[in-house]
Amino acid sequence: MISRWIIYILFVFIYFIYGDTQGSNFGEIPNVSFTNTSTTSAISAKTNQYIRDQLVRLTEEFSSIKLRSTSRVMRHIYTQSLKTFVIEKRNLTELVTEMANYTNRAIMKKLEAIRNLVSISEQSYRKFAETDETIRNATFTYMTNHGYLNSKHALNVTINTTSENSTLTTTTTTTSQVIINDDKTITSGLSTREPISTSTNKNEVSPSETSNDHGRETEVEGVLDKKLVIQQKKHFGGAFVNITHSTVHVPTIIYSLNQEILLTANWSYNLNQAFIDNYNQDPELTWQYFCSQTGLYRVWPGHIWEYPESDEDKLDLFDCRVQNWYIRATSSPRDVIILIDASGSMTGLKRSIAIQTVETILDTLSDDDFVQILKFQDNAHRIDDCFQGGLVQATVENRHRFRTSVNNNFQTDNIANFSKALDMAFDILDNARVTIARTENARLLCQCHYLSSDNQTDAEREAACPSDFNATRYEPDEPIFLDSTGCNKMIMIVTDGATETAIEVFKKRNWQPDNNATCHAIETRVFTYMIGRELGDPKHIKWMSCANKGYFAHVSTLEDIQENVEDYIPVTARPIAMYNDHVTVWSSVFLDVERTLPIKAYKWFAFKVADLSITMEEFKNKSKPVNLMISIAQPVLNPPENKTDTTILLGAVGVDIPVKLLQEFSPKYRLGVHAYSFMINHNGYLMFHPDLRPVLGPYRKQNYHSIDLDMVEIPANLMRFVHPLPPSKIQHIRKQMIQSVENQTTARVKKHLDDMKRIEEVEQSYYYATLGDKESNPFSLGIVVRGPYGEYDIQTIEPKTDKVQTALRFILQRNVRIADWIYCNSTAEDDIGDTEESFRGYLKEKIETGKIKSCPYRASKQLIFMMIEELYIMSKFENWTKTGITGSEHPQPLDPKAHAEFKEYQNENHLHWIFLATRSGITAYWKLYDLANEEHIRQFSDANPNSIESGYYERTINATYTYGADHIDGDHQVYSLFYGVSNVPVTNSQGNTGSTTTTTSTMITTHMYLVITSAIWMNKTSNKPQPKPTGSAQNVPFGVFGVVLPYKTVRSRHFSNLCAKMDTGVCYIIDENGYIMFISQPEGQDRIEDIGKFIGEFEGPLMHDLVAKKIFSEVKMVDFQGVCLKRAIRYEKSSGGLFRGILKTISVMLWNIINHIAMVLVRDIVYWPQWSYAAKKANVANQNITTPKPLKETFTRESLSNILLTYIDFRRPAVDYKRTNTTKDDDTIDRTPVSCIEEFNLYVSTWKGWQGPLPSKDNSITWEQVERENSVQSTISCTHVAKDIPEEFDDFYGNNSNGTNFSTTIPTPPPLPTAESFGYVISRIPKTNLMMIYVNHSKESSQLCGNLLIKRKPVEFTEDDVCTRLKTTPYRERPHKCFFVHDGENKTLFTKCSNAIRSTNYSLFDNILWIFILLFSYLRT
Repeated sequence: MISRWIIYILFVFIYFIYGDTQGSNFGEIPNVSFTNTSTTSAISAKTNQYIRDQLVRLTEEFSSIKLRSTSRVMRHIYTQSLKTFVIEKRNLTELVTEMANYTNRAIMKKLEAIRNLVSISEQSYRKFAETDETIRNATFTYMTNHGYLNSKHALNVTINTTSENSTLTTTTTTTSQVIINDDKTITSGLSTREPISTSTNKNEVSPSETSNDHGRETEVEGVLDKKLVIQQKKHFGGAFVNITHSTVHVPTIIYSLNQEILLTANWSYNLNQAFIDNYNQDPELTWQYFCSQTGLYRVWPGHIWEYPESDEDKLDLFDCRVQNWYIRATSSPRDVIILIDASGSMTGLKRSIAIQTVETILDTLSDDDFVQILKFQDNAHRIDDCFQGGLVQATVENRHRFRTSVNNNFQTDNIANFSKALDMAFDILDNARVTIARTENARLLCQCHYLSSDNQTDAEREAACPSDFNATRYEPDEPIFLDSTGCNKMIMIVTDGATETAIEVFKKRNWQPDNNATCHAIETRVFTYMIGRELGDPKHIKWMSCANKGYFAHVSTLEDIQENVEDYIPVTARPIAMYNDHVTVWSSVFLDVERTLPIKAYKWFAFKVADLSITMEEFKNKSKPVNLMISIAQPVLNPPENKTDTTILLGAVGVDIPVKLLQEFSPKYRLGVHAYSFMINHNGYLMFHPDLRPVLGPYRKQNYHSIDLDMVEIPANLMRFVHPLPPSKIQHIRKQMIQSVENQTTARVKKHLDDMKRIEEVEQSYYYATLGDKESNPFSLGIVVRGPYGEYDIQTIEPKTDKVQTALRFILQRNVRIADWIYCNSTAEDDIGDTEESFRGYLKEKIETGKIKSCPYRASKQLIFMMIEELYIMSKFENWTKTGITGSEHPQPLDPKAHAEFKEYQNENHLHWIFLATRSGITAYWKLYDLANEEHIRQFSDANPNSIESGYYERTINATYTYGADHIDGDHQVYSLFYGVSNVPVTNSQGNTGSTTTTTSTMITTHMYLVITSAIWMNKTSNKPQPKPTGSAQNVPFGVFGVVLPYKTVRSRHFSNLCAKMDTGVCYIIDENGYIMFISQPEGQDRIEDIGKFIGEFEGPLMHDLVAKKIFSEVKMVDFQGVCLKRAIRYEKSSGGLFRGILKTISVMLWNIINHIAMVLVRDIVYWPQWSYAAKKANVANQNITTPKPLKETFTRESLSNILLTYIDFRRPAVDYKRTNTTKDDDTIDRTPVSCIEEFNLYVSTWKGWQGPLPSKDNSITWEQVERENSVQSTISCTHVAKDIPEEFDDFYGNNSNGTNFSTTIPTPPPLPTAESFGYVISRIPKTNLMMIYVNHSKESSQLCGNLLIKRKPVEFTEDDVCTRLKTTPYRERPHKCFFVHDGENKTLFTKCSNAIRSTNYSLFDNILWIFILLFSYLRT
């Protein structure tokens, strides 16, 4: 009995002491500070004095290396020339309007080219259609024997040179002809010697088609193998092309010598001369092309077909007819309801075909369309749980969501009720149309106002639609309904057959207008796709399409899907052809490397961990040049005038426009530093913007086509991502630009620079204007300027000839970099060469003729004049460096003392280069040290090609302006780092049995440089002796003067003794964003690898305290263009992990048993009277209602930027890079790159410190006074925590793995934390962007205290959050024209409404075979 009570007491003791730890994890022990174990290390008076002495010494040292006297001379030379400059405030509203007009004129020229192509195409086809059968057959025979220039079969003949005449007059030149054999050529146009055919019957089989596949391949190779002379052209993105011929592409699914293809290739060849004529008229044009409805794709200039990187087998899935630009050009925007039959018969192959058909339909939609998918059995249901309302915008994300839902939520059962499904589809379409009419106060009901056409008078438009006297007005505060196009209405049915026609539904919902949701008969088209090989009765399905202006297709195999889905496109084009209105459509931005990608091509490179074992320079070089393009397109139509010709859609023509061309009409040199331009379309998507980042190294992002304005202009008050984004001035600007409102406003935003390492919050002014006619182009242009200085412009008078001669001599003799800008819009001419060569040409013209007549643009001439003046100033400075005299204009020596100091500098080995970067984009370099590495300064020049767009230039102007009067005096310097890369040869010797083998390889090394820059500011009175004005509005930045010094030399000569006398602690010198510039070397430890890193990586508690004291600001940043790696989580266990997991499971089970026994015993002793069966029952009930455990995560995401920072150090162009664990054997595990939104914190200091003059013999200021305003000291405490286990890249959820399998480990309990307090002092180094910090702690404390890392965190969404984001349609503008009905469609011309003949034309043998199979099956049963 006693032993029993002892056991009871023991269990009670165990329960009360340890019972609350049930379910706890050893790794979750909180950090607890124990005051009895803490130690305090305050800053002593002696240490304070030493730190003050260090600050004085650092100020002197930094002053000694910044070449203050030389910088002063540069400013003086500018002052001498100030009378040639005109500084005036400009009207930015007029400026943005002017830039918008110039951009619009350029666009109109492209529209003229498009209209010319449309006209030539339609005329050529009509001429072809008028020919008789004999000529067509003769043409077909000729083309069968001679073929055409097929880009996939053309043989490459490359010419190395890239020069040619800029104007072309014929397509048959002796230097660029297309050779068939040694004595045969294809000439331009429709030659009278070439017979023309008339046959367009798709089902007509040519003799070549009757041969077997091997025969076809041999025939194609023989006829289509032609030589193509190509040259590399800069204007076409460096592609190898032939500018005298176009080439033809035919999809793999179409036989290249098909009669229809051959005849189309023949009559479309007239476009070859039209392409060249367009180029002669507008040399800014790039790629021009024609896509025929037959699938033929003619492109100019001619080129060898480039297969996508992912198409290693050269399958070539490209089809121009399903490209976004073609579909949008050939039909108006659509509201689409897809009905997918989910009855019990849709199983097996039919289910797969149905899913693939729906996915292909989705591929034909764009952001201008809206869609909903319903699955139906005995009832209809929306396929996706998220999209349970009406229509949703067919964005890339939404289409991807629908694809996933169709694959996952398509279960088959029961029978199909077509009437209920169609009723629901009509409900969705009608509700959307009624809501549009109500919320937009349409003057006419039923969206009849969308049917306006250039060919209709006002009276005709009025007569076409009923009056709206019964219109229901909407409330003023009701948001406009956005979830519909208000245009084409389509129902697309995917099924294996129907037992009803649902005629009553069509009679009631579609055949008679109700003047509310519909105002025309049969507004909704019905397209049906019959799935499967079985010979079911298609009459009901076919009837639905034919009775509702649609089209019926039989899809029997997976290979038939694309060809059959495309058949709906010519049907939707009928109204456009009937109205004969060529609507202009514009694409979103795209990369030129994606121009020939098939629509389903995955636009990402394969990702492998092994790819990260490279330097950052190699990583960046893996990417192709980023050339953003926009395409413009129009349909090519054949209005149904000929009753025998049912072809009304011939195809579409398009032209690609480089985005850079449109940008150059709002050039950087007209805007100035910190200013930029941007353009958006009717969806609010960016066409160009300096923060539009379509790639990350070699990885192309998924969503760069649809980056919105409020994704790059981040409001300063946005602390984290929420959806929808809170109202802001940026959203107001976006809405007004979409509405074509011209206005100006200001907004405070967050701007990042230096690869998103630095951040600043600034007030910016936005000016915006429309580009003109919204029917021609849907764009609006905006410009952004910062600060009062952004409102001022600098111009110069026309220079005299002697200045031009001096400028030309200087640019020919010195190391000068000219910004890669377009001068006078002549970039299209390849024979001009690079930018500098073009500029030299204008200088020579000015010297020879006194004028620059070849440049018609005033702004471009003014840029050239400014560049001449600045080159003249640089020449005067060079004269001073040699003789101390600037030139004949000022024969007296300029600052002899400064000149003597400069001569001394030339003997110093730590002063390598000086440079001057100017407002007009010129950067000139002067070499001071003979042994300075010229390759490194070239790399610095390449990294900063356009001066005013360089990071150092923007930082210098911003920092110097922030510090008041210093930005005029030039006393404030900005210090930054640059890394030069060198390839060092390495000799390796290997000995083997007496013989030695020597091999030579190269090793990449880096050299760090310190870059010191100061800004050159001027105003109208800078050259006058009177006091400088107090206001800063008229001060304008003219340039940046800089010094480049080798970092290690500077550190050893000037900063090697940094805090050397301190027994404990460490000293840092950091910049305004917290990145380490210098660091002390306690105990001789060289921490050179820590230079450039964020101080929070080593001093987390310190950084937290600096933020708390407002010395630094923590700026929360959201990146809407992030890239994450998504990978499936694997739950396999390794053998070791399995064993450890079993041990852990057993220990948990034992603990639970002991805990449960203890609880039972406690109840027996203490609560026996109250414990009853009812309590037991209640306990069981509670167990039954326990919340189920959440499902395991199936995938995890990690920021690609974090991974790249781990394996490729973006702080350096080349480092002794880290390699992945070489013991792993799964380095090639697939990781899917996905777009994601990322949040992270950046830091910036706005603490100005001491702003007055420094102590000197000329004033009574002491360093104690400076210290009181310039230094802050405090004491902080940190809790020692266990250092995190180095994270294995392969394991995203915390377990340390062996690289092959994930394993469950028992975490080792960390030691109990202890708290330690220590002091620090931070002082701003006067007249710089630097701060010195002394932290008085031990080396061990630094390693044990927590750190503060700048790491990106992907935003994780709940399912509700995801749905809200996807369903929310941002404000957008609907098309200004819409053609979805026309009375002419009722003619017998359009009675053909199916491809049944083509798709179900089985041979007699096939039919007999099916009959026998069915009969045999019947007899067996």
